[in-house]
Amino acid sequence: MTASTAPGVRSVVVAGGAGAVGTMFADRWRGDGDTVHVLDAIAGDDIRSPGPEATARLREADVLVLAVPEGVALAAVRTVRTVLRPTALLVETLSVKTRFAAVVADLEPAGPTVGVNPMFAPSLDLPGRVVAVVVHRHGPGADRLLDDLGRWGARTEVTTAERHDRLCAAIQALTHATILSFGTALADLGVDADDTALLATPPFTTMSAMLARITGGTPEVYRDVQKSNPCAPAAREALGRAVSRISAACADAGDTDRDADEFAALLARAGAALGTHADGYAELCARLFDGPAS
Repeated sequence: MTASTAPGVRSVVVAGGAGAVGTMFADRWRGDGDTVHVLDAIAGDDIRSPGPEATARLREADVLVLAVPEGVALAAVRTVRTVLRPTALLVETLSVKTRFAAVVADLEPAGPTVGVNPMFAPSLDLPGRVVAVVVHRHGPGADRLLDDLGRWGARTEVTTAERHDRLCAAIQALTHATILSFGTALADLGVDADDTALLATPPFTTMSAMLARITGGTPEVYRDVQKSNPCAPAAREALGRAVSRISAACADAGDTDRDADEFAALLARAGAALGTHADGYAELCARLFDGPAS
């Protein structure tokens, strides 16, 4: 095997290329005319201990994508970095960045290394959607990846590993925990799904739609969001405290102006979390609810 020599054409290796995220990126690079090789556990490939053919692919690669679980990526990074050329770009697609960042920080030499996290289900595709980017180690390959994402229509948000994990605890872990709690509470209440569907309000319909999407997905994906992010426990604890505050604000202490003021203050505190985006979110909600299906 020989590396691609045509100007601009890259040799890209995608470990975990049979998965949804790996497939999405592999298809994009193929569409650009790059040569893409897929290594996947389904075919017997183990990026943690690559065999002779996989090692040959890695040595000629311009880009290696680790679209694999966190444990596999952390176990593989030191090995693959010694096989890759110093200029080759290493890309990880993990939903948690801080642990990988800590490993990369200790690697010498390391070479350009970037973390990406598509903030959407890969089935929705890239154009117009946000991809979080963490540049672990700079280099020309990292700059070209950002160019690729922009050309593919993605909206890139470059951030640090720490900020990424903290924000994702709110954006993903808290959101998913809220929706799963909604479904679990419905089950505990024992209400009939046919009955609730008959009287469903637009907010209930929207929450139910999100619940259906999550519970119809891959359990490992949603478990990883809750378990892997070191900031996720704080998000779930905040959710528990918030429910307790709502219960306290509705405690039977008499129908007084003070009670009304306390509940109004609770709504104001909750709304303040939206900052200057409140009007935009309100308009989006109106559009979502505008129709007979709502």
